[in-house]
Amino acid sequence: MLQKSPETAKDLAEILLPRITYPPVVPRGDDLRTWLSVSGLLVLVWAGLAWPWLSGQVTIPWDAKAHFHAQVVFLAQSLHRGDSPFWAPFVFGGHPQIADPQSLIFSPPHFILAMLTPDPTMQMVDAVTFLGLLFGAFGVLGFGRDRRWHPAAALVAAIAFAYGGAASWRIQHTGQIFSLIYFPWALWMLERALRLGSARYGALAGFFAALTALDPDQVAFLTLLALAGYVVAYWMTGRAFVERFRATLVPLVVGTIVGAAIIALPTMMVLGFAAESNRPHFSIADAEMGSLHPSSLLTLLVANLFGTIGPAENFWGAPSAHWPYIVSLVIARNMANFYMGVLPLAGIVLWLTSRRAYGHRFMVLGIMFVVMTLYALGQYTPLFGVLYHALPGVSLFRRPADSLFLVGALGAFLAGFGIDHMIRRGEEIGRKAIVILGGLAAFGFAASTGMAIWLGKLPQALPEMLIALAFIALTVTVVLLVRPLAMRRPILAASAFAVLLLADFGWNMRPNDSTGLPPAEYDAMRLDTENETIMELKKRIVEDGTRRDRVEIAGLGFHWPNLGLVHGFENTLGYNPLRLKHYAAATGAGDQVAGIDQHKFAPLFPSYRSPFANLMGLRFIAIGAPIAEVDPRMRANPLPLVARTNEAYIYENPDALPRVMVVNEAQIVDQARLLQFGEWPGTDFRRVAYIERTSLPLPRTRLGGTARITRYTNTEIVVETDAQRGGVLLLNDIWHPWWFAEIDGKSTPVLRANGIFRAVILPAGVQTVTFRFEPLRGLLRGLLTSTRFIPG
Repeated sequence: MLQKSPETAKDLAEILLPRITYPPVVPRGDDLRTWLSVSGLLVLVWAGLAWPWLSGQVTIPWDAKAHFHAQVVFLAQSLHRGDSPFWAPFVFGGHPQIADPQSLIFSPPHFILAMLTPDPTMQMVDAVTFLGLLFGAFGVLGFGRDRRWHPAAALVAAIAFAYGGAASWRIQHTGQIFSLIYFPWALWMLERALRLGSARYGALAGFFAALTALDPDQVAFLTLLALAGYVVAYWMTGRAFVERFRATLVPLVVGTIVGAAIIALPTMMVLGFAAESNRPHFSIADAEMGSLHPSSLLTLLVANLFGTIGPAENFWGAPSAHWPYIVSLVIARNMANFYMGVLPLAGIVLWLTSRRAYGHRFMVLGIMFVVMTLYALGQYTPLFGVLYHALPGVSLFRRPADSLFLVGALGAFLAGFGIDHMIRRGEEIGRKAIVILGGLAAFGFAASTGMAIWLGKLPQALPEMLIALAFIALTVTVVLLVRPLAMRRPILAASAFAVLLLADFGWNMRPNDSTGLPPAEYDAMRLDTENETIMELKKRIVEDGTRRDRVEIAGLGFHWPNLGLVHGFENTLGYNPLRLKHYAAATGAGDQVAGIDQHKFAPLFPSYRSPFANLMGLRFIAIGAPIAEVDPRMRANPLPLVARTNEAYIYENPDALPRVMVVNEAQIVDQARLLQFGEWPGTDFRRVAYIERTSLPLPRTRLGGTARITRYTNTEIVVETDAQRGGVLLLNDIWHPWWFAEIDGKSTPVLRANGIFRAVILPAGVQTVTFRFEPLRGLLRGLLTSTRFIPG
């Protein structure tokens, strides 16, 4: 047998069993003061880039206002009037906020803001978003310090995390932003827990991972997969797999316990809601409609190649009207932009082309970066289809493009590794890496030029390509000037890179139609607004002992459907991808009704002049066009037009029924069939309630009774009834299994009636009926019913 020398054996071991080695050179001043200075630079760059929003010049638009801002205002107002925010009666006829992953109830920063003020302004809510990104950036900085990155490299990575990729382009998706910001902290604490075998850091890793998952969207799902992949990579790289596994068992168990304790209840509620919602899962065909076209990769090099910044009609990327019969996707233009800065991109390429990238466990970050990029391309690569069928959870989400958030975050970490490698070991960067960088840039510009010529967009694309070339030249110049000084003057190097990224992101990610619009466009969302339509509705709506008018808002603009959450009127529609399944089936309610073309009726609700409209108590309809354009049945006999404002035609339905009624008789009717076909056995709703099957004796009397609401809050409704021979109390609020009822303090079933409403069988006499929303009790009952511990 050939006997190897110790040196040869050592070399062989280093190849076969790679391990972490820290850089041999520590930059001058690599101490706490240096990192405090770098932290100061991070805050300055953050403030400079965020200033248009922080100063109130612009505000984060679209979903950030239409959905998330309304959620925060509702949360704040509920808390400050001593009401529970767990149920919202103001959208979709009633909505279980406690189980909605996008309600922000479980988002600590938003909950704190809601506790501090009853009127969270747009500027305040925007500031919370940017402070969240800054918090995430500090997590990247801490990770970099632990890895002994050069301070300038850590700063580049931190800025790239906060402002690169989807963190900027999709900043309006507040929930996904807050799923992302805890990822660096979770990864940092996880790395410490594994490396040190520390239960304390394991607990912190579990804590931050749980914060990520409190809004269980696709970003949270992919983040947890990335963290799990990192753990597996730690076990698989290095010596002694069994020993490494054993050493990490305690911190991982502790982290799992901490994380599970935080997310168990919210997650069970969300899953319970999802099972009864309009979208428990997506088919692969529906999900693939949310793919990114491969041409979007060109925006890594040229930020505004396709016109992401600028008027929507000028956008010529995929999908758009300029790609007819070629691309069929449901993706907004800002979702299709990869740009994360020239210097970070160079760092990524330098790291992925270096031998050191594949010499330790951090290579998993590079692997995941590639996987997330392929995942975002959805139908254009085989990967998404394989994962959709093989990986539980993928079918719960509708847009593979959401993985772009992880592409940006992982890219920031890779950029940190790459810039650190360039500064410390620039002499190791060979001709191969330079050729690859130059080749990728040349290919990107050639492909961009060819595509622009093909689609006749060269005059629009050429200035953007020249701007990209200018930033590349500027970046190369700064790197060549700074690198020789970086080891001796780390703060100078960090400052130079900070100014470079401030210029890069300040121009290429400046406020635009997707990320920053004038606050005046959202005036109707202010609590003190004098908007004519809002004032007119508030003036006309009646809420008394029997009557609580509902309104329907349609076709007035993207931010209008959820205004009920802000101004406290009860809208039959709203803006939310999740809705109660039976309510959506009954009303035809979709995700959004910004335009009148998005309005849909349903078999049970075929017209504004219909029995179901009356049952809902739909009194006022505020729409952006004459009512006959939305409801053709109204052409011959429209509802009375009672007001005309700048935005809306406001109609009144004088036949709307009271919110509470005592009716004489109950008849058993299949509620699902009623929703499906919309065929009523009768329409005398003041006399008969059509209820679900029950073992309770059904009343049938000649005498009715009276009902009067004495208390109505988000989660508690008290009704005084007088039914001398019994009857049925019909509460025309949305039935949900987490609502419970008592008659004079004694529990009684809440029955589903007339398709979607609540009913209680009344004994003879005068009673007080109390309805309460009790999500914990409802969740427990659902679990016991599903496991057959109690009958359904």
